Amino acid sequence: MILEENAFIEQVLPGAIIRKLTTEEMAIYRAPFSTPESRVPTWRFPNELPIAGKPADLFSTIEQAHRALLRSSYPKLLFAGDPGALVSPLFADSFAKKLDNCKVIHLGPGRHYLQEDHPEAIGKGIVEWIKELKEPR
Repeated sequence: MILEENAFIEQVLPGAIIRKLTTEEMAIYRAPFSTPESRVPTWRFPNELPIAGKPADLFSTIEQAHRALLRSSYPKLLFAGDPGALVSPLFADSFAKKLDNCKVIHLGPGRHYLQEDHPEAIGKGIVEWIKELKEPR
């Protein structure tokens, strides 16, 4: 499905966005993946997502990254959409509370590709967050 029918671009991508992508936007997303050979990365990536501890090497890498994030004190910014896909608003709040110096911005309706549904809000959120970081404490 991914290699022959370009399912990642034709189904997964639009299904993970609230608004409907325009014909022009879809053409831009399709352009790099015009042949089955060019779609190998879109097949490979989901096969490397660590699910239920497998593949073990990637699961271990993610666990290490999470431990490092939990120990860190640098500023962090987390955007959440509702209902979210991998990160629900409830999960975002819960996860951020475990972290030192993490701000959550709830964007409203969104699934996975929040930048497609809320580009302006994300840009403004980043600008405001940076301004807050620069303010004397």
